Amino acid sequence: MIAGSSTRWWRELTSTHWWVLAVAVLGWLFDAMDQRLFILARTPAIQELIPGLPADRLTTLAGWATAFFIAGWATGGLVFGLLGDRWGRVRTLSLTILIYSIFTGLSGLARSWPEFAAYRFLCGMGIGGEYAAGVALVAEAMPALARPFALGLVQAGSSVGAIIGSGLSLFIGPQSKFYGYSGWRVLFFFGVIPSLLVLLIRIRVKEPDRWLRAREESRTEGVEKQLGDVRAIFRDPILRRRTMIGMTLGMVGQIGLWSIGLFTPELVRGSLLVERRTAVAAELRATPESADAAFKASNLDELARASTATSAEAAARSASWKREADGYVGWGTLLQDVGSFFGAPLCTWVAVRFGRRHAFALAYSMALAAAWLTFGLLTTGADVFWMLPLLGFCTCGIFGVVIVYLPELYPTRLRTTGTGFCYNIARYVTATGPLLLGKLAIVFGGLGYAQPIRPAAMSLALIYFLGLAVVPFAPETRDQPLPE
Repeated sequence: MIAGSSTRWWRELTSTHWWVLAVAVLGWLFDAMDQRLFILARTPAIQELIPGLPADRLTTLAGWATAFFIAGWATGGLVFGLLGDRWGRVRTLSLTILIYSIFTGLSGLARSWPEFAAYRFLCGMGIGGEYAAGVALVAEAMPALARPFALGLVQAGSSVGAIIGSGLSLFIGPQSKFYGYSGWRVLFFFGVIPSLLVLLIRIRVKEPDRWLRAREESRTEGVEKQLGDVRAIFRDPILRRRTMIGMTLGMVGQIGLWSIGLFTPELVRGSLLVERRTAVAAELRATPESADAAFKASNLDELARASTATSAEAAARSASWKREADGYVGWGTLLQDVGSFFGAPLCTWVAVRFGRRHAFALAYSMALAAAWLTFGLLTTGADVFWMLPLLGFCTCGIFGVVIVYLPELYPTRLRTTGTGFCYNIARYVTATGPLLLGKLAIVFGGLGYAQPIRPAAMSLALIYFLGLAVVPFAPETRDQPLPE
């Protein structure tokens, strides 16, 4: 019935449904905006907080910053997943939005690397909790016909948020200065804006009837119906098996995104540095010492000093090159986010029309091919404009399935607990992905690769084969009612 009537799903929504959907979309949209701002700002932030890092060490510390962020996301998803089942979806949603807004803003005030990492961990806690509460709220509040499409819209909202983050970076470059402040700091200040959404939530959104009924049952039927009991997931063999499968499917997509897809700013900046370094060395070939210094430059500042006569000229040239690089990175990630905007809904449609298993298999296959293409062949600024949209389309399609699939695996009393557990235990594993990327970058750097992030990312992309291997064992939930 769902597949056949998909073009009319919105007709079943009342004004209450639309308010719930709007709040969930905006919550996840601002989550994604924060994530994109972090991805764009992490390298300039680390370079300012710890000056003089070589390329392989910079990749390693960027990996650590990302790992702290993901670990916070996992912790928040577990903690607030339990709270969401016990305390309510709406109140949990409000609290988590406040948390990620406050600590995003504080990230822009960081004075040291440990302080920056701590703020990113705490911000991640808010984002992880918001996701679990928001998805459960939409899944329970929407009519059965509308549910997968509404959840697909929530996921599409994340692409819009990421586009906004990339767009902001075009006006305020992360490596530039904005009225005397570092651009990356100013970008984080925009992350405070979502806190205003809490007022709208508290005024317009009520707890879903499903959760209210489950709360009453838990009060009258005792421990067997206890809300948010993580032990219940593992006492039931069916739920235990579903949890392991859901966790693995989510983990593969997250590692692919956070360890590969979201390291495109480093790929683009590194590719432009190599391109610029080669051009400058060619210009200076008449003076071998200067040409050799230019060819060995590890960043734009060193390259500018090697190719100019005075420090003033070097500063001006370096600033110009950084603006150009920020432009390519900003437009590249924006187009990558546009690609993800279309990739996620496509896979949601495939999940509704042909089944969840087919959608997962398609998404993993596309992501593997796009990762190898982009990290293997992107070498010039022109490549940014078609490779990054393709990468975004392919790597984010997975999440258009996951957001529909995980809530369908659990009964109401365990929905945010189960969804949060699946997604966020997987995130603890995912947090090791950027660290592994950094280690691989050091290994390949020692082997003489000019851009060690390339072979490192292509090696990590093999994780998608694990997802393809698990898909046949996933329970098919297409056209099945949401478990009570």
